[in-house]
Amino acid sequence: MTLQLYVWGPAFGLPSIDAECIAAIAYLAQTTSKADYQLIQSSPSAVPTHHLPALHDPSTRTWISGYTSIVRHLQSHPPPSFHDATFPPPTPTIQADSKAYITFLSTNATPLIALYLYVSSANWAASTRPAYSKILPIPLPWIEPAQLRQTMSARAEHLGMSSLDTDVETEKEEQEAAAARRAGWISIPASLTTGPKNVGEVMAPEEKRRIRLDSLASEVLDVIGEVEWATLTLGARCAVLGWVSLMVVDEGVPKRWLAEVTRQRYSSLVEFVQDFSSDAFGPSPSGWESLPWVKDEPNTHGFGLGLQQRLAHGVMYEIPWVGEAWRRWWAGRRRREVLEYKGIKQAPSWDGVIFTGLGITALTIGAAIWYWRTLPRFGAPVQRWENPVFALGGLGAVGAFLSSNVFDEL
Repeated sequence: MTLQLYVWGPAFGLPSIDAECIAAIAYLAQTTSKADYQLIQSSPSAVPTHHLPALHDPSTRTWISGYTSIVRHLQSHPPPSFHDATFPPPTPTIQADSKAYITFLSTNATPLIALYLYVSSANWAASTRPAYSKILPIPLPWIEPAQLRQTMSARAEHLGMSSLDTDVETEKEEQEAAAARRAGWISIPASLTTGPKNVGEVMAPEEKRRIRLDSLASEVLDVIGEVEWATLTLGARCAVLGWVSLMVVDEGVPKRWLAEVTRQRYSSLVEFVQDFSSDAFGPSPSGWESLPWVKDEPNTHGFGLGLQQRLAHGVMYEIPWVGEAWRRWWAGRRRREVLEYKGIKQAPSWDGVIFTGLGITALTIGAAIWYWRTLPRFGAPVQRWENPVFALGGLGAVGAFLSSNVFDEL
């Protein structure tokens, strides 16, 4: 039966906008015949695992999410045409090193990409956000990119570079100014300040923090730049392809600090990734387009969701206090569906009934409040309405004549 790999769609001239998805696509392309798998452009809200890449294997009735889990599943449950191209066969030491470097990329390179393409307001607005608008069908671009940016920003929070997000910095300054006004301090508007600006005031956040950003990039690239990737497993080579491909993205990116550092100081690593990309997808830069992509996203075994359902799910997730509980409930529901699909019976859950009851209660309270606001206020004078009495005065001079006492005198 045909494997189905759900991935984020293409962007920046790459087969996907996500590093794990690029790695999974490259691994399948080199190990499995095109007749045995399909590539499906999707988003996390459409799959029960809530994470991409996600592999659906009909032969084992399972969903597998994450690059390393997908590779492990393919090796233990290979399709008919599967052939791992690692030669010679890896030794236990090489296998251990490969796993360690894949973990290192996931843990340390992902926050760099988050800073580069998501946290930076300039790069997010100019390149990443428009890319998601092309990938996602309407109306999902209104909901999912903002949630994804929050997730990626959280992964880079420990690096202490939140100042790259100028939207957050502007909001913080406005809150400080409002607090100062409440405290009685007089704040001078920025438009009234005069005088020449120094160099630091006109520099973009990326430029002010460039030394720190270069240091963060070097800490990661110094490690992966010295690795002999050609001697490691195919899974490790596909992983470095996925992460480094996004680190050197510069087309349409206004602040190219990560791409510049990678290309200028680690040219051998970039050359290896380019050569390996040609081996995986073909010599053409768009060779990945010839892979078995499925244009329409299928509703696999009832797990797929319609656009309206995915939009509603995204809206519920954004509601304060309710969003987190909704996310947990939805994830639990999808897990139960997957287990039942595999034939594992699950105890009935009352979570759905509780959420339905809460929704009906909220609607009832809202309707009651709306009706109460339409009533006259307490103590307001009661207004009395009567049907208007028919009169001829509205007919002008003729009405005035006919309504006069002329006829009474006749």
